[in-house]
Amino acid sequence: MSYPYTDHRWHSDYQAVCKRRSNESLQYIIEDCQNAIRAYPENPKCEQYQDEIHYCAMELSKRRSA
Repeated sequence: MSYPYTDHRWHSDYQAVCKRRSNESLQYIIEDCQNAIRAYPENPKCEQYQDEIHYCAMELSKRRSA
């Protein structure tokens, strides 16, 4: 993805990438982002990490209900 996080296209592209990742990869990303937020909650990238968690969790949820 070549867009900055603030560009709405980043969100669409990230969701598309999540569809191609394995369940294990999505779970790893969720855990990694959670750890990063806990380690440095003042980090300006925390909002992006929260979005990554959300999009990965959304994809896992879709797969479970399919």
